[in-house]
Amino acid sequence: MKALNFLGVGEKIAAVSNVSTGVVFKHYHTGEILRRLGQEDTSKYGAGLFQVHRADLHNALRAAVLANDAGCIHLRHSFTDLSQDSHGVVARFANGVIASADALIGCDGNRSAVRQKVHGSAPVAYMEQVSFRALVPVANLPPELREGPRCMYLGPGRQFLHYLLRNGTVMNIVAHTRQPQWQDEGWQIRAEIQEFLDLYKDFHPDVPHMIQSIEPHSLFKWGLRDREPLAQWTIGRISALGDAAHPMSPFLGQGAAMAIEDGMVLGRCFAKAGTPKEALELYERARKQRANGVQLASREQVKLQQGSSLHDFTPGRLAPDRGPFDYNPVTVPI
Repeated sequence: MKALNFLGVGEKIAAVSNVSTGVVFKHYHTGEILRRLGQEDTSKYGAGLFQVHRADLHNALRAAVLANDAGCIHLRHSFTDLSQDSHGVVARFANGVIASADALIGCDGNRSAVRQKVHGSAPVAYMEQVSFRALVPVANLPPELREGPRCMYLGPGRQFLHYLLRNGTVMNIVAHTRQPQWQDEGWQIRAEIQEFLDLYKDFHPDVPHMIQSIEPHSLFKWGLRDREPLAQWTIGRISALGDAAHPMSPFLGQGAAMAIEDGMVLGRCFAKAGTPKEALELYERARKQRANGVQLASREQVKLQQGSSLHDFTPGRLAPDRGPFDYNPVTVPI
């Protein structure tokens, strides 16, 4: 939010979000509160924390970008290859388009084609975690479940998180389940509500109630994949940003935040540097330790939260405990 406020889009995002009122961790079966964190407020961290639908975040950013340069977004271009020399970078796309520039930043996610071209193929490992997600209209929920802070139930091999979006009109449900095998690829794989219900039938009654409130054909699942963070982000005039550099698992809730921080610092580095090469060197130096460190901490978090028995799961060291909220990408030295 510090970066988004600086860029002039913070208020627009806040207007379509829910202000976080904290987070509660509960025992999966009894509902006993294991840990409670209060509201992450502006006075403590310098910016508020908001629960925002990803599409609303995208729309606000897109509108701001197009207001600055109406012709700078080009859709339906599948990257295939690149080359660079002392004068610039050339990118090639499957539709025959060739683009040249002073520098190229791969922002194309965990399975980054840019990363593969520059750094070579590296294994993408299945994390033995399947995630379920659904958006539930709040009107479908019992009255006692229509408000409150973010809440995560912690159980053996499973987590169940729910929180409000879009000014309290939608409940976001995200659950992570340890499963040894997964073959499918994609973000739009439909899941059966009964399958989800069977996996969480031993959770506190509020959890099955929420699962039963999911509308038909609106539940999705996907397998989580991980890869090692890049030891070197930048080669010549080419670098990486977000999950292309440091693919982030969801267990600290910092994936989108790290990418936004990357973008803010990258822009500052180009404003400060005299050449693209200098800008990318500054960028990597400023960001690599923090972002790679958060990636590895997130990987560690799931082992703590899901445990190995009925008794040893724990909220672990949460994002506020680890210091990410104290960071300001607008002012951090570069």
